[in-house]
Amino acid sequence: MSGKYVLAIDAGSGGCRVLVADVQGIHVSSSHQQWSYDTPDEVAPLGKEFDAPAFWGVISQLIAEAIRKSAMTPSDIVAVSAASQRQGVVFLDRGGRELYAGPNTDLRALSEGLAIDAEFGSQICRITGHAPSFLFTPAKLRWFQLHRPEVYERTATVLSVSNWIVYRLSGERVGEASSDCDTGLVDVCQARWSGSLMDMLHVPPEICPRMATAGTQVGQVTRAAAEQTGLDAGTPVVVGGADTQCGLLGMGVVAEGQVGIVAGWSGTLQMATARPIMDPAGRIWTGCHVVPGKWILESNAQESGGAYEWLGRLICDTSDTSEDTYALMDQLAQEVAPGAEGVLAFIGPSQMDMSRLTPRLGGFIFPITPSVTNIDRKHLVRAALENLCFAFKANLAQLEEVSQLTPTEVCIGGGLAQSHSLVQILSDSLGMPVTSFEVAQVTPSGIAMCAAVGAGVYPDLEQAAQAMRPKSIVVEPDPESSQIYARSYSRWLQTARWLENLRQEMG
Repeated sequence: MSGKYVLAIDAGSGGCRVLVADVQGIHVSSSHQQWSYDTPDEVAPLGKEFDAPAFWGVISQLIAEAIRKSAMTPSDIVAVSAASQRQGVVFLDRGGRELYAGPNTDLRALSEGLAIDAEFGSQICRITGHAPSFLFTPAKLRWFQLHRPEVYERTATVLSVSNWIVYRLSGERVGEASSDCDTGLVDVCQARWSGSLMDMLHVPPEICPRMATAGTQVGQVTRAAAEQTGLDAGTPVVVGGADTQCGLLGMGVVAEGQVGIVAGWSGTLQMATARPIMDPAGRIWTGCHVVPGKWILESNAQESGGAYEWLGRLICDTSDTSEDTYALMDQLAQEVAPGAEGVLAFIGPSQMDMSRLTPRLGGFIFPITPSVTNIDRKHLVRAALENLCFAFKANLAQLEEVSQLTPTEVCIGGGLAQSHSLVQILSDSLGMPVTSFEVAQVTPSGIAMCAAVGAGVYPDLEQAAQAMRPKSIVVEPDPESSQIYARSYSRWLQTARWLENLRQEMG
């Protein structure tokens, strides 16, 4: 297997990363660029779009850069695959031109989604395992039908962002269950497009492409894509999946009861299950794993890395130090004892409840006047990390409640997982070992596994995960800290309920 390499494209919410890895899973090189979205006047302030040709230009440049940095020749790359943010979607016309490209933050179809749920909400949730409808493709299609019928009438295919990248590379239009679950058009129990849902919502079935399994070669890099990216024409193009599920694969989270936390902009907790399990209350989501015959149950802590990055920008000045912001914040957190001397944070991460989406009150709560207790930025950082871990614990409890399964292993990956303080606090808060990884980028690792299977290096995704899983570190809980966090977590839950009651009183 020596001399074989794969290329993974991870098109996330905040930017794109391209990784070159060998087929043993070793990361060779990577390139990254942040991106942002447009808000056209006609859909402001909730609507978001991206310029598909411009984004493809960014992806192409990153591919070329990653290949150049790897010192490999394009012929050394045996396959390429992609994953992306969920809920994002691209509409193509018959000729393959992008009519609309929207990220997961495009909420233009809020009223259309609310109308769909008022009529069919419970039925849709039973079929798709997802709610509310304004996040998903049927509501967006209805918005275009009402507001831009010329686009709606020309729409020939709807693709997740990852499968749009596959299309740009190979010219093939395909779907994949883990990513398409988050279009709101898939029967999650059957892992295929839902004809009954399309009938119910008057969605033309021909706009949904044929389904392919993650890890399947569906085409080859075209000459045009080769010229744009620097890849060799004819390089196998392999279907990937949703970014979080590829992150699970990258961490080796496949067996029932294993839980993976992909701690990036959001904090996604997903439990692998052997069958689809639905939450009767509609609080959390059910989806498909990238591994065939496996499902996931998801309870999302929501804005996590985004909130922590906001705090870093607010309180850290790294102009006079060589350490980056996260390293400095980690150092500050370690200067404060567990419990943050009574400071509680509510700055984003929380327990998922998609059955009632309402604004939340948030901020920092101090046990006494900060000037008296000498509260400073290190306490805020520690409290913010504890906020993250308490939210992860609350969401894990929700997964246990709905699944009736005891977690067999908790793994954490993503950018936030590079904080040693965070991983230790999480282990202490849960009172159980937590597995972290030497590399932050577990999602590109999972995409690389898909590519290796498509290239024929491994027979299936599970064997690729065993062979290519990054080196892991098991962090054990400290008994004394766990006792402190049991009390702090109880205070955090009680205060969260108090804040929710206060919000309701304020209207």
